[in-house]
Amino acid sequence: MNPTARAALLAGIASAAAITAATVAPWYYQPRTLTRAMQKRWGYGALFEVDTDEPLFALTFDDGPHPPYTDAVLDHLAAHDAKATFFCMGEQVERHPATYARILAEGHEVGNHFWDDRLGVTLTGEETVTSLERTESLLGEANPARLVRPASGFVRPEQRRLLDERGYQIVIGSAYTSDATNPPVSYMKWALKQMLEPGRIVILHDGRKHRRRTVDVLPDVLDEAARLGLRAVTVSDLMKAART
Repeated sequence: MNPTARAALLAGIASAAAITAATVAPWYYQPRTLTRAMQKRWGYGALFEVDTDEPLFALTFDDGPHPPYTDAVLDHLAAHDAKATFFCMGEQVERHPATYARILAEGHEVGNHFWDDRLGVTLTGEETVTSLERTESLLGEANPARLVRPASGFVRPEQRRLLDERGYQIVIGSAYTSDATNPPVSYMKWALKQMLEPGRIVILHDGRKHRRRTVDVLPDVLDEAARLGLRAVTVSDLMKAART
């Protein structure tokens, strides 16, 4: 290969790598400027984070309840006197009622994460309502704040309207390392610690698949939060602390 062709090839590879990094990186690390811009641009009433003067942040867990991972998460939360919001899938509540009961008994909050792990944005309007209400019937009266997090975090305008009509608050989040894709534990610990700031909503997963990595990073994150003087609370409590 002649020098000119080689230089062109290397430039093409570098360009492709840069595009890939720019596309993938926001799924693994979100600077505050990015999350605030996202909420302003695509918020459509959804909650990414809370503007607060209080030293609080919210921990959230998706796809459970799922023993033994949810139980391990609850053990760590209890050891650190921390509270969290669990966005539960209906079929998982149905499969693991005892673990769901433990979440409530230990003073944590639950939200609606639809019935199963189908991408929320792919559901028809009728399927959206059925999945939502079927799950809500199992949550009982434990979701008075009407919190919901669609699978994948995205919904179509029609679905937003259906959620709004039923009084739901869509919760997305603002600190995510894509733990569902199993990045290195060392990276997850580093990234989550960097993103620990007042008002942040941390997204983690405790259900559906092997979640040992998520469980393993949690003590370090909670220890770092304590060092920074931050307290983990439920989404509802974080919302109550919003700057007026």
